[in-house]
Amino acid sequence: MQTQTDLTNDNALLWLRARPVASGGRYSRMTNTGKTVTDIRPAKPLRIGLLVPFHGSDAIWGPSCQYSAVLAAAEINRSSELQIELFAADAGGDPQQVVARSWQLFKEHQVDVLVGVHLSSVRVALREAFAGIIPYVFAPLYEGGENTPGVYAIGETPHQQFPAAIYWMMKNLKAQRWFIVGNDYIWPRASHDAVRNIIQRNNGEIVGEDYLGLGQTNIGQVINNIKKSNPDIVFVSLVGTDCVLFNRAFAKSGLSGRVLRLSGSIEENILMGIGSGHNHNLYCAASYFNSLDTAENRHFMNQYRAAFGQHAPVQSVLSQSCYEAIHFFSALVKRAGGLSLSSLNSAYEGLRYQSVRGHQQVVQGCLTPTIYLAKARDLHFEIVQALPPLPG
Repeated sequence: MQTQTDLTNDNALLWLRARPVASGGRYSRMTNTGKTVTDIRPAKPLRIGLLVPFHGSDAIWGPSCQYSAVLAAAEINRSSELQIELFAADAGGDPQQVVARSWQLFKEHQVDVLVGVHLSSVRVALREAFAGIIPYVFAPLYEGGENTPGVYAIGETPHQQFPAAIYWMMKNLKAQRWFIVGNDYIWPRASHDAVRNIIQRNNGEIVGEDYLGLGQTNIGQVINNIKKSNPDIVFVSLVGTDCVLFNRAFAKSGLSGRVLRLSGSIEENILMGIGSGHNHNLYCAASYFNSLDTAENRHFMNQYRAAFGQHAPVQSVLSQSCYEAIHFFSALVKRAGGLSLSSLNSAYEGLRYQSVRGHQQVVQGCLTPTIYLAKARDLHFEIVQALPPLPG
């Protein structure tokens, strides 16, 4: 399927027009009202409120999410009786402003579900506003612990991402002394509780810990603290452009030649921002990299490039989660037989569906994807190995 694409930014709304050029059957297109519609529309399409960041530190992955969402909707609209319309709103910035935009989607556009790839602070605000009113799929990796009925968190958690990765770094690269740095909000702080326990359980040492406010650009003191602590490795939980700035400063300070870095959130957009000259000794643990050589990922990347071209926004663990979330909810609705929260909640446990990450099943409210360790090479990630599951 070939497409023509156009990105437009209008304050809180960003819309993507994706028009197949020469493909038959049903397809999706996003209009200049921010809505994706299909050429063959059923009486009652499933309306998805898509919440991805258009501004702020995390906006770096917003376009990638927009494109992957349109691809997912197009695939479902071509192959299923279920037809999808996408309504997009900005999930960046102040969480209460995101809640206000989401109410606009709910009241004015009558969306049936919210699907979000955004910060956990936004997730908490949306959960408090919409729990029991509308289903909400939170797609990306996060700190864990979300069990609110009607909120479906499908991303990996620190207890899945890091036990084997930290053990591997300690065993193979002699990383015993750890410095931890992150943004100052719920995801890094809660994740670091788990990371700290894993390091200490493996007889490692925490030699320092620092936090930066979202959007904080003065990071010289953190770099100095790392130098004074003399760690073997820095564990990084910084968001988007904050992560870019930190890693560039880290490398320019001369630390990257002797200090390792491990993260669970440096995805391909961030890696491109960091640049090939600043990613020496940089590792990441996640359930998806676009360099994965699996049948599922080869198919996904072929479809994506055929739809949007070789120069479309890069795909990553975050934007892929947006794509997966739409397919996940489609499968959940089909199993539930409708959109009532009680039916969806009953259908959630045991749900099986196929994804870019392979076959997935909800067991005790969680998914258990394979976690991979990868090392930065130029502007790409090179897979080191699939990691065995270890106790978190």
